[in-house]
Amino acid sequence: MARFDVTSIGLCVVDLLGRVVHRIPEGGKLELIDEIRMTVAGTAGATAMDCGILGLSAQAVITVGQDDMGDYICSKLSSFGVDCSLVKRTDKTQTASTILPINAKGERPALHVLGASAVFTIDDKDMDAVLDANIIHVGGTGLLKAFDGEPTVQLLKKAKALGRTTTFDLIGASAQTFTVVEPCLPYIDYFIPSIEEASEMSGLTDPKQVAQFYKERGVKNAVLTMGGDGVYVSPQMGDDFTLPAFDISVVDTTGCGDSFSAGIIVGLTKGWDLKKSALFASAVAAKVAMGLGSDGKLVSFEDTIEAMNTLNFKK
Repeated sequence: MARFDVTSIGLCVVDLLGRVVHRIPEGGKLELIDEIRMTVAGTAGATAMDCGILGLSAQAVITVGQDDMGDYICSKLSSFGVDCSLVKRTDKTQTASTILPINAKGERPALHVLGASAVFTIDDKDMDAVLDANIIHVGGTGLLKAFDGEPTVQLLKKAKALGRTTTFDLIGASAQTFTVVEPCLPYIDYFIPSIEEASEMSGLTDPKQVAQFYKERGVKNAVLTMGGDGVYVSPQMGDDFTLPAFDISVVDTTGCGDSFSAGIIVGLTKGWDLKKSALFASAVAAKVAMGLGSDGKLVSFEDTIEAMNTLNFKK
């Protein structure tokens, strides 16, 4: 029996967020805003954190700098119950970081430093421990310069050889990103990109066609997040379906995709079908979008279940 419910592998970032930013002041002028927060973010870091908040046993497999921001990530993840024994520290570069000025619509232009994520790798001696989880989540392909490509493929192949369930998300995808993503597809059970990223790589825009594109190349289940338009799901078995987004007042969309992945992972861990898992994941993302940062207003599994059962859908 695996030690953890999930191992979350890849991109981890410190986000420094401010809202509401109507404009960037010129020169050295001052502009007052309502709120500033620092949070753990990234397609692996935020997913690990949110899994911890939602009650799963999770371990993070990430690389951070030997700096204050790296200390913050380890401390914050540990406070949510995430195991950090496989977190690597490097003195070659700083912790990956992003400055996010959030506007009134909750949109998030980003100023990003690749930092330690660009040197992220997994040592052979750690591989057994990395794969000691029922679900193996890879997040951040596209920004993991040392890990993208063959190292990711080999990790996923080993995970499948052990009978693990694999989930996969990426970031900053372009047409060029597909060259490192395509060899991974046959080893991915749940492919969970945004429709924008999936479209960039496939050259298609219709969600049904986009999902089919990836399934034809080996993905078992394609789950496409579509922001305010909800989610499009093409399961391995059964008919495709869509779910609308919940009707909420959006504060910040940072981390919504990462938290949605966490919601899917929770559903899989609990043995739910994909429709219930996607509905719960939508509620997780809604709770995140109601606050600032990649955890937003996400506080517990029970609170998220209540949100899933009481929030109205967008019409």
